[in-house]
Amino acid sequence: MPHPSFLRRFLAHSDHQPALFIGRWYSYGQLRELGERTAGWLREQGVVPGDRVAIQLDNGLDLVAAHLGCMALGAVRLPLNSHYQRAELAPILEDAAPKLAISRHPERFDGLPCHDHVGSGSPVADWPVPPEDITALLFTSGTTGRAKGAPQTFKMWESNLDALAERWEITPELRLYLALPMFHTHGLVLGLHGMLLAGASAVVGERFDGQLPPEDVTDVYGVPTWYRRWLPVMGSHPEAFRRLRLMVSGSDGLPAAVSDEVFALTGQRLLERYGMTETVMIASNPLKGERRAGTVGTALPGVDIRIEAGEIQVRGPSVFGGYRPRPDPGAFVEGWFRTGDAGSWDEAGYLRITGRKKDLVIVGGVNVSPAEVEELLRSVHGVAEIGCCGLSDADLNEVVAAAVVLDGSRSEEEVRRALGHRAQEALSGLKRPRHYVFVESLPRNAMGKLQRARIPLELFGRR
Repeated sequence: MPHPSFLRRFLAHSDHQPALFIGRWYSYGQLRELGERTAGWLREQGVVPGDRVAIQLDNGLDLVAAHLGCMALGAVRLPLNSHYQRAELAPILEDAAPKLAISRHPERFDGLPCHDHVGSGSPVADWPVPPEDITALLFTSGTTGRAKGAPQTFKMWESNLDALAERWEITPELRLYLALPMFHTHGLVLGLHGMLLAGASAVVGERFDGQLPPEDVTDVYGVPTWYRRWLPVMGSHPEAFRRLRLMVSGSDGLPAAVSDEVFALTGQRLLERYGMTETVMIASNPLKGERRAGTVGTALPGVDIRIEAGEIQVRGPSVFGGYRPRPDPGAFVEGWFRTGDAGSWDEAGYLRITGRKKDLVIVGGVNVSPAEVEELLRSVHGVAEIGCCGLSDADLNEVVAAAVVLDGSRSEEEVRRALGHRAQEALSGLKRPRHYVFVESLPRNAMGKLQRARIPLELFGRR
């Protein structure tokens, strides 16, 4: 079967062209060889095209090898947040049913065959079309508490990345600083695969460390928390940022004050854009032309946006086909995907995100479902009811907070300690509540449904 266009283009790059710096430089030829040898190892473990492979790794060579190996074999990748604990992984693994996992933490996978590193086998060089063109299954936090699987296809990615390359003028000469986690759309699709498709290069960082960006990079993709933490560095070393071609901010709302301060220090206006796992990128400010702080720009080529009853809805070739294996009949209306985000158009026709119709809390650019946190904490002895929400935070934009109703069997201090212990055990760091309040009752509507939007002001006295 012929390679899909995405793979044909990746395989056509010059063998000697530099691709990724991960401790040392790897050329495109070396990446292809790495993928083919990893595919051989996966095949030795019994993986066949269409099987799902869970990948729970931090940025590094093993993570890149795992993705390339799955691509070379035609397996479906299941990227997992490297911080997720067993309880957070369990529903995802139940729904995705992977053949094996690659993780430094096999104890989190409850009997699933798990390898703590990527091996090397006899090269497999097929690079076939995966069944149904599904190359990855990304799980995104849902408002019901259970993460939902969003299948990703090469066709989705290619159409969107080409549109983005046109808007941002991405060429093989560019070099990206890639420290975004590659279990997330921002780092995996825009970062890794965007560079692989364009024939550009990237310097991979294990994580954001707040230090100066590498000297030889031209572009940075980041989240608002990065730029907020970079402000002191920008003040003392503005030249390190002035030389950059492009600094992108996404995955969370960028405060206009941060955008203005970055501009004042560096002369660079951060480029804001808007996307989701289900749609890849939806809109972006321009590379050349006016970048309006507080807006996410205009629709990318090929993407249609409408606002219905205040909600942003989108359609186009980069929009996924629906959740699996648990379809959500309310996800689409008349062929338009309902983002759950509220928005409006400004006077120049730029899209502004005005809020979220759904309850998600975005902590440092990471989506957190308050319902999931509630589900994992309500079992703590002494808790009668619990309601979680987001509270504004100067560093992370938002943090999780929990309002707790006691059942009378334990004291407030005992329950507070027990909640902290349970959160430490069952939740990755950004999901753990930073603030608790103990109350007589939670705000509910006439039908008894929890009103999370009322919790911040009514129970915490703040937004």
